[in-house]
Amino acid sequence: MVFFDKNKEADAMAAAVTAANDMKEVTTEKQENGTEQGKAVEMPKRKPFAIWEAGGERYRLKLRTAAIVELESKYKTNLMNIMGTGEGGMPALSVMLDVAHAAMKDWQHGITKSEVQHIFERYVDEGGSQLSFYMSVYMEIFAVSGFFSVNLSNQMQEAMTEAKETM
Repeated sequence: MVFFDKNKEADAMAAAVTAANDMKEVTTEKQENGTEQGKAVEMPKRKPFAIWEAGGERYRLKLRTAAIVELESKYKTNLMNIMGTGEGGMPALSVMLDVAHAAMKDWQHGITKSEVQHIFERYVDEGGSQLSFYMSVYMEIFAVSGFFSVNLSNQMQEAMTEAKETM
């Protein structure tokens, strides 16, 4: 299962740019006195956090700017490049857990990478897998952190829901 292969990646990026350009429209209306007033169309809201459930706990995840910069420095690339790289379109588990840790540390104060690994082990023990983590947690982190427009995030969510149903 590949979400961002080389052929589809360009199409996905083009769709993201188009969606971003279409998000905010400003219209002008003439008031009774003849002056024009700008009116912004309300943008749809994105979910505030991705949620990861494991061991009876719910963990909130969202990348803030400082965490994004830290990860980009560590991997020496834009995070869009590590979203779905490697064979099968899924990054290494170590990369996914690094992103999860960076997304958790502002919301679960003092959490360590080792603790994130233990949470993942509980997640797997409860029936999760690397693929389900990728689809329902990892990609959701990017969606709530503003890497995609709200419309593209919704389209991805629908595609991932369909993929989960076929698993």
